[in-house]
Amino acid sequence: MTAVVVGGGLAGLVAGYRLAQAGRRVTVLEASTRLGGLIAPIEIGGVAVDAGAEAYAVRGGVVRELCEELGLPVAAPLGCPHIWRPDGVWPMAEGVLGIPASLEDPALDALDPQDRARVARDLDLPAEVGAEATTLGDLVLARMGEGALRTLVTPVARGVYSLEPGRMPLASFAPGLREALAREGSLLRAVAAVRRPGAAAVEQPVGGMFRLIDALAARITGLGGEIRCTSPAVDVHRAGTGFAVSLQDGGSVRGERLVLAGPSASACGLLAKLGVDLAPTPTQPAHLAVLGLNHPGLAAEPVGSGLLVGERDDSVHAKALTHYSVKWPWSRRPGQEIVRLSYPETYIPSRADALADAARFLRLPLTDGDVTGFAAVSWEEMPTRMEHATRDFYLEAAAGVGVDVVGAWIDGNGIASVVAGSRRVLK
Repeated sequence: MTAVVVGGGLAGLVAGYRLAQAGRRVTVLEASTRLGGLIAPIEIGGVAVDAGAEAYAVRGGVVRELCEELGLPVAAPLGCPHIWRPDGVWPMAEGVLGIPASLEDPALDALDPQDRARVARDLDLPAEVGAEATTLGDLVLARMGEGALRTLVTPVARGVYSLEPGRMPLASFAPGLREALAREGSLLRAVAAVRRPGAAAVEQPVGGMFRLIDALAARITGLGGEIRCTSPAVDVHRAGTGFAVSLQDGGSVRGERLVLAGPSASACGLLAKLGVDLAPTPTQPAHLAVLGLNHPGLAAEPVGSGLLVGERDDSVHAKALTHYSVKWPWSRRPGQEIVRLSYPETYIPSRADALADAARFLRLPLTDGDVTGFAAVSWEEMPTRMEHATRDFYLEAAAGVGVDVVGAWIDGNGIASVVAGSRRVLK
């Protein structure tokens, strides 16, 4: 039995690996020169670090299980993340999406006394308050008030997911939290129940997320599969009981199973060739800057593992900073620290921008002479979130012509969502 997977990002490689395990002879077609999609390494001062996705969510365990299966050691990040404001830096709440699990959490020091007292009221409110909330924003507002929502939760929602809390369904972003509220009687205790303080919410394969891509590719070829880069699919049609995929170079590949694992525009374009008319979903750009720095002040880890911007300040352009070599210490080398900065979709940073923002965030007098390496990275087609009903409609339409569709645009951004969604190919 044969299978063709169009797209060599994470979704396509997981799908290809699972099909190869099931005894299929798999061909993975990737349009670009490299595998991995939004997971990619970049070299800074002789060290390979992640230029795209850098970690996966521990929740659900699907990615850790995959890494263990592939023989990849994993580890949680080190250091404490922070929230930055022009007047200071505070630790991020050790809880769920910026919601604290305890009144002793140092993150509450960022609140004024009135807002802190409002958070404490959560312990005395009836469990019914917020029980009908459907979004993160609605729940926090009902249980802890506007101050906690604005100061503790909104920076995390914006910085990590580029969303407002009111647009983050609890079922997707904090599954089980509302049920825990009903059991525990307060949001503080519910957060403590679903996220034990001290337990990391994310992990990384030791050495970088890109190690996962290398391991998947090696397993596919080891199981007799074929991976072709620079092989964009331009057409597809029925061929007997299977499919024939035409390539840009004039060749074609046949398979009894077809998995579309490329971006929305590519997948919808190929589905149209089979008579399925679906509109490509919107995308947005994302811009990063990665700096190698050699400055003695960085040894003190001034912002722990990094920070999110919690309040607008026109003196900085970045919306977040990760002290990558603190967070992931295997990337640390003598004489060099790695810092990643993320920027709004409308802003492409220069080296000078990144250095100035890093100096402001870290409160260090960084100069160009401290830079050991620099790279600006742009991802032009980051998927936006799809509503559940729309997702189901797209999946049913593709299944109607016998095609599997996987990937971040259909299953949601995040490594865990993509890996979980890719398991559909075995059903």
